[in-house]
Amino acid sequence: FFVPLVATGKTYYGLDLYVFGNVLRAGHGQLLPRQAAIKAGIPKEVDGYQVDMVCASGMMAVLNAFQFLRTGEAHLVLAGGMESMSQAGFYLSHRARWGYKFLMGAPENLQDILLRDGLSDPFTGEAMGEQAERLAQDYGVSRKEVDEAAYLSHKRAWEATEGGFFAWEIAPMELPGKKGPVTVERDEGIRPETTVESLAALRPAFRKDGILTAGNSSQISDGAAALLLASEEAVKRYGLKPLARVLGGAWAAGEPWRFPEAPIPAVKRLLDRLGMRIEDFGLFENNEAFALNNVLFHRLLGVPYERLNVFGGAVALGHPIGASGARILVTLLNALRSKGEERGLAAICHGTGGSTAVAVERV
Repeated sequence: FFVPLVATGKTYYGLDLYVFGNVLRAGHGQLLPRQAAIKAGIPKEVDGYQVDMVCASGMMAVLNAFQFLRTGEAHLVLAGGMESMSQAGFYLSHRARWGYKFLMGAPENLQDILLRDGLSDPFTGEAMGEQAERLAQDYGVSRKEVDEAAYLSHKRAWEATEGGFFAWEIAPMELPGKKGPVTVERDEGIRPETTVESLAALRPAFRKDGILTAGNSSQISDGAAALLLASEEAVKRYGLKPLARVLGGAWAAGEPWRFPEAPIPAVKRLLDRLGMRIEDFGLFENNEAFALNNVLFHRLLGVPYERLNVFGGAVALGHPIGASGARILVTLLNALRSKGEERGLAAICHGTGGSTAVAVERV
């Protein structure tokens, strides 16, 4: 079961484990989930670990937690993801360890951690966007299609924000500002002024004749998300009121450069395992690494746009890569609650050609 995080105050000492996704540790020290847990007041006796499955890290962390509950090895597990892409710095090549004579060659070997470890194909060196362009060409996806999907993302995210729906899932943070502390309680990437026409005016970002732009691609963001998973025994022991039941999960992979289509086989595999169909689910979340992802999700699975990312997606909200897989699950739970739907399915692709999917049911 997913249970409300507000219950954690009385269940910290019953917590068996925490599992968090993260991709860009970027010099911030050992085991970021444990650092965060101890700073959050979780007892030092409770241990945890980190998952790196690129963009699917946060969702795989949740699936790991789910498996621990299923086997009975744990009864209460905190799972999610965290990423601070803005703090990803640069590093020198491994050759620097053995020294550069008069620093010769040092500047040429400077590596951008964000690009190297997060946004580039390790086999070819291509940017994720370049590969997405190839796939869009394969499927004959038009600029208009991706711009319309991006417009929907911003429109829905803004409406959900103004309607107060995100207040249920966002934990306000107080951060230092130039004129004193600033409370951040809204996602900062949403552009309410976005129109299909304004998106159409943007230049292609990856190919001169491409369809992907800064406006229909996800944003580089900082973010985190967490979910508390409990077994039936823990629900009874701590008097918890579950939000939803995890029905199951699946993963799939294929050609690395075809990563935006990877959620399709993961979703099909999950549906086969559950003996269910697309029509059995009221709402869907698919991570918008690019607006192309939703076009393919809609085309290849037959998911209506009216039921897909109803509160917007990563094009508007941002894509902190290690956190997004958990974030879309939180948003799915919120959307199910808000729209009065019973079942939902979330999916996310990841660099190198893989994906994960999770199905949930409100209780």
